[in-house]
Amino acid sequence: MKLEDRVAIIVGGGSGIGRASAKLLASEGAKLMLADWVIESADSAAEEIRAAGGEVSTIQMDMTKEEDCIRMAKTTVEIYGKIDILCNIAGGSMGYGIRPALQPFLEQDKKMWDHMIDINLNGARNCTHAVLPYMIERNYGKIVSFASIAAINGMPGGTDYAAAKAGIIAMMRNIAIEMAPYGIRANTITPSGTNSERIRQFMLGGQTPEQQERSISMFAEPEDLAEGVLLFVSSASDHISGQNLIYGVPAIQGPPRQ
Repeated sequence: MKLEDRVAIIVGGGSGIGRASAKLLASEGAKLMLADWVIESADSAAEEIRAAGGEVSTIQMDMTKEEDCIRMAKTTVEIYGKIDILCNIAGGSMGYGIRPALQPFLEQDKKMWDHMIDINLNGARNCTHAVLPYMIERNYGKIVSFASIAAINGMPGGTDYAAAKAGIIAMMRNIAIEMAPYGIRANTITPSGTNSERIRQFMLGGQTPEQQERSISMFAEPEDLAEGVLLFVSSASDHISGQNLIYGVPAIQGPPRQ
């Protein structure tokens, strides 16, 4: 197995990409700590993993609070003795109490801006900052964080979100440089669209059924993105750091030309 005897923290491991990643990493032998704001989701994912023979623990935490992230790292080491892998997957632009809809930049007040930066950039910063001392002690670590295509292409109505996700890419690249002497690798995954109910409602509104079918064909499944996570946390990425893996294809603009 690719991750035998590895210990992985998955932030946002209770649902979506985090849940799919947790199941895949567990199937490859990793021992898991699923960290999630919604502990019921993390516990549900853990039950599935245990039923398949995996070893997993859960912890309720708020990644925007530095003390919660320190507690997460400390608890993981108390249970498993080390931290090999950190997956920063939690985040979002809408839903889950973040905001009901996109907003033009001039309508984004400072309170909402700070909230979006907290969820999508500071949270990953806090988790990474908390685990790095444990990784440095052992001269080993794999960190993968999730950005968004909004960071590259822009996102009208989501300036705050796009800015936060662009920060993720820059943060991981700089951490990769600083941590290279300690054998720690840091990379980013950037999805352009994930096939989930929430994303389908957001991205496909107003499209005809035919347009929706073409659009969905471009979306990555959570399980597809989990394969990217596995790449970056396994030995296959021992010589890869500071990179950004983009999942996406050019938008379909009508039928192919003859």
